[in-house]
Amino acid sequence: MANFFRNRILDPLLLQLKAGITPQKLATSVAIGAVVGTFPVLGSTTLLGLASGLVFRLNHLAVQVALNVTYPLQLLFLIPLLAAGGTLLHAPVPASLDALQVQFQAGVWATLQTFAMATVGAILVWLVVAIPLILLLRVVLLPVLTRLVPPAAAALDADL
Repeated sequence: MANFFRNRILDPLLLQLKAGITPQKLATSVAIGAVVGTFPVLGSTTLLGLASGLVFRLNHLAVQVALNVTYPLQLLFLIPLLAAGGTLLHAPVPASLDALQVQFQAGVWATLQTFAMATVGAILVWLVVAIPLILLLRVVLLPVLTRLVPPAAAALDADL
C-alpha cells in the first residue's frame, strides 16, 4: 500500500514540483481535482476534470491524480448525495432494492424522472459543499506542498 501511494500519488506530484510548478498552483489543482472526483454523476469526472483544468489553467496531471484517488469517495457519497438531492427537490429515491423494484413496476418513466430530479438535487448539494471544500483542501495542502519544494526551486522563488 505504501508503494502504491508513493508510486501513484506522491511521486507524480513531486515531479511536478521539481519541474517548476508552484506549490500554490499544485495545491489548487489537487484540491479541485479531489472535489471534482466526488461529483455525483458516474462517468463524468474525467471530462469535468479536463474542463476545470482548461478553465482555471490548472495542472492536468495533478487534477487527474486527485480524480483517481477520490474515485472510491465518489461511490461512497453517491447514495447519500442522491438521497439528499431527492429530499431537496421532493423526489425521494427508494431506500432499498425492493422499494426500487416496486417503483419500477409502477412506472419506468416516473422512476427515471424521479432519479433525474434526485440527480439534479445531488448536483446542487454537491455544489454547495464543493466550493468551501476546495478552499479548505487548498489551505491544508499548501503548507505541505511548500515543504516538499526542492531547495533549488525554493531559492529561485525567493529571488523573484
